[in-house]
Amino acid sequence: MNKNLNPLNWTKKQQIIGGAVAIVLIGGVTTGIVNHANHQAKERKIESLKNKKIKLCKARAEKAKQLEKSNEADSKKLLDIAEKTPTDKNIKLAEDSILKVKNAEVKKAFDNQVVGIKNRVKLENEAKTAVSNYQKDAMNQDKYKTAQQAVNKLTSSYSKGLKDSLNKQLATSKKQADDATKAQ
Repeated sequence: MNKNLNPLNWTKKQQIIGGAVAIVLIGGVTTGIVNHANHQAKERKIESLKNKKIKLCKARAEKAKQLEKSNEADSKKLLDIAEKTPTDKNIKLAEDSILKVKNAEVKKAFDNQVVGIKNRVKLENEAKTAVSNYQKDAMNQDKYKTAQQAVNKLTSSYSKGLKDSLNKQLATSKKQADDATKAQ
């Protein structure tokens, strides 16, 4: 074995240089270890942030689903109210509620239901007007036919009570007109 490789046989100058090299090597290794540890800590932090973001996105998506279900339920409830008591206010509330629904299919079905309610209200108003016009001029058979046709257009189950009432009014007015005709 070479005499110069044994650190105990080194000169003072060789020992200083060897010590400096050892310090540089130790410093380099330490720096590498610290750098590696910092890199792993950053990766863990990034992974943690990704997981946090994913959880937040899932929570937002779940919240959005719940909000959508709530909006659909509210719209359905308001549509049922508008169906039973079709006032302008109830119909407007139902329409405003439908605007909050995001699902296109559900929104279309609700919009169609609102159109149906509006059409039913229109037919009911036409029937009421026609019966009223006939009651004012009970001798006019054209007005009777018009009123009868308007009442017959009321096919909704929600219009059943109104239809029965209007048919009774028509029958009463028709009877009075027939009695008046016989009296003449």
